[in-house]
Formats: sequence, structure tokens, C-alpha cells
Amino acid sequence: MSKYDKLIQKIFDEKSDVTPNEAVKVLEKLGYTASATSGSHRTFRKPARSSVTIVLTQNPLKPYLLEKLQEMLKSEGVSK
Repeated sequence: MSKYDKLIQKIFDEKSDVTPNEAVKVLEKLGYTASATSGSHRTFRKPARSSVTIVLTQNPLKPYLLEKLQEMLKSEGVSK
């Protein structure tokens, strides 16, 4: 299992502690680009997809951000 697959599995694990850096790695691997940075917030966008904002100082990610990340991964066709 690759590091990327382990990160995906960690994101979908309900009790996991996903760091902002791990979330950024997954988003960049899927083709999202950082389009806006405002202080500790970084917004990632991809054409024809909804954007996702990661708060870099929240370690681990808050549950609502983790859920948004999971929804975004599902819309990309990525699952456990």
C-alpha cells in the first residue's frame, strides 16, 4: 500500500488525526491548486469542482473540515 493510499484510508477513518499537511498532499495529488491564501487559511480549487479551505493551524483538522474533505474525495471517485 502506497503512502497516498494510507493517507486516503486515514482521512476516511472516523477516529483519525489528519494534519493540514496531509490534507494538502492529498489535494495536490488530485490536481487541486492553492488559489488563495489568507493568513492561516489556504483555499484549494479545481475547475468544475467546489473549493475546499484548509486551516493550516488546526492540527488535527476539525471534524467539519474532515467531512468536507471526505465529501470532496468521494466526488473525485476516491474511496477507502
